[in-house]
Amino acid sequence: MKKTMESVQDLIEEAKLRTVWWALCIFAVSYLLTHTSKSMLMNAPIAILLVSGLRMLFNEVEFRWKVHDVRLQSYLSHLEKKQLSANDSRLATMPPPPKWKRDIDSPVVEAAMQDFIDKLLRDFVSDLWYSDITPDKEAPELIRAVIMDALGEVSGRVKEVNLVDLLTRDVVDLIGDHLDLFRKNQTSIGVDVMGILSSEERDERLKHHLLASKQLHPALISPESEYKV
Repeated sequence: MKKTMESVQDLIEEAKLRTVWWALCIFAVSYLLTHTSKSMLMNAPIAILLVSGLRMLFNEVEFRWKVHDVRLQSYLSHLEKKQLSANDSRLATMPPPPKWKRDIDSPVVEAAMQDFIDKLLRDFVSDLWYSDITPDKEAPELIRAVIMDALGEVSGRVKEVNLVDLLTRDVVDLIGDHLDLFRKNQTSIGVDVMGILSSEERDERLKHHLLASKQLHPALISPESEYKV
């Protein structure tokens, strides 16, 4: 009976101690929260939740200091620097791919381009006239290499284009500028006059006004200018 009373007394003392600690923690957190809210009553429930959450976290998660082995890390770093990459030319058994393949970087597109260029060269160069001059295949291969390099360069530049900006900003601005230019010249000529003119006469009037304002594209000034452009 005496041991039971001592156990109950210990439990009461433990409960008092825990209550005091909880009250101190909640008061401290509530006081810290007064920097965001001046009401202690409003901060008390938030403080209770924070202290309870921290209590559960400390009970469920084990925290330990991480031990750093400086010597092992430096040795591993040394080995990592000495290690060759998977793309190193010294490890490759095959020669590196040509630049146009690296620019395109798509086997399906590469195969389609190669097939298309091979057919063009065969139908319009080799079979049409080149094979009658010489059986040598070096010149068609050089032409093919130049064309594939050009297509690879175009492919690399197309990848750098932001498609969203192109469709939602650049194209829209370009169309808007053309419409504004057309409306401006239409107002100068007269909407009623434009309505009674034929398409050829309308084009001539617009061309004359654009040429006078120096807004006409150089290719539309004359057939010679179009040929030069």
